[in-house]
Amino acid sequence: MAETITLPGDLADLVKRWTSDGAMKFRWPTDDEINFKVSGDSWNDREVEVELNELNPEDAIKKVLQKNEGPAIDAFAKYWRDVPARNVTDLTRSFKRVSAALLAMNAALIAYKNAAIKNLSELKKYLDDNQKWAWLPWSDDGAIHKRAVAMIGVFDLADQANLANFRATMANSISAIKQEAKLYDDIVKRFTPDAAKTGDKLTDE
Repeated sequence: MAETITLPGDLADLVKRWTSDGAMKFRWPTDDEINFKVSGDSWNDREVEVELNELNPEDAIKKVLQKNEGPAIDAFAKYWRDVPARNVTDLTRSFKRVSAALLAMNAALIAYKNAAIKNLSELKKYLDDNQKWAWLPWSDDGAIHKRAVAMIGVFDLADQANLANFRATMANSISAIKQEAKLYDDIVKRFTPDAAKTGDKLTDE
């Protein structure tokens, strides 16, 4: 398994210093892209899809009907006989959508971290090449400090564009996951333990 992308030590020191005195707005993401990848792969597990497609509710319906009776039980049997294929299709499609959203978050976080490392490396190289290390540990020379702060401002402007793209992807993915959650909420409601209300919910189509 790939390792979490972390900020190299020399760049981490630079960021720590410049953020502590307010010169740099950038903040290294605290999220772990591997978590999104593992979750995304889990939601798209082929074995789960196969098991769902092999479900046959008829045996379960027979057992329920043998031991129970009443409007709620009749509604339960009717619902599952009418739409078992649709339920499985909806679930497998939903799992794939959640997986795609999580993997999009994984890709967006990787892209943002890599862009940040690239731009920070370029910033550090510029400072090293042009200030001859005089900016470490932040020279008292006002002109050198001013030029360094200006370059950090250029970095932050570029980072804001990358950050906006990253946040947009994350927001869209979270929205997609919340949308799919409505399906799971509906399934839970259909199997409420309150038998007196079960029939009403099942027939409310």
